[in-house]
Amino acid sequence: MVDPKTKEAAEDLLEALRPLDVRVQAMFGGYCWYVDEKVAGLVCDGRIFVKRSARDELLEGYAELAPAYPGATDTWRLPADALLTDPDRVRDVAEQVAASLPKRRRRRP
Repeated sequence: MVDPKTKEAAEDLLEALRPLDVRVQAMFGGYCWYVDEKVAGLVCDGRIFVKRSARDELLEGYAELAPAYPGATDTWRLPADALLTDPDRVRDVAEQVAASLPKRRRRRP
């Protein structure tokens, strides 16, 4: 079951990233978020994490590397107030990170 602060953070992220093609999917007690059908990050424990990519320089000095959950590899954890104080930056980062990621391969039936 997803805790209320994580659900609220995921809903806030969806709102902040509009008009990008964005969606979230509940998994692992948190949410996985997608931009243009590419996994761009996670929302866990009420915090937003961005996948490491070729665009890491956009997050250096702004976000910190931390695991989204115990045992996970480090990803970029956005500042707790990022959606309130800098939604345009979050949207730009999400768009650029997704653009740098490879397209998802379709599974064979």
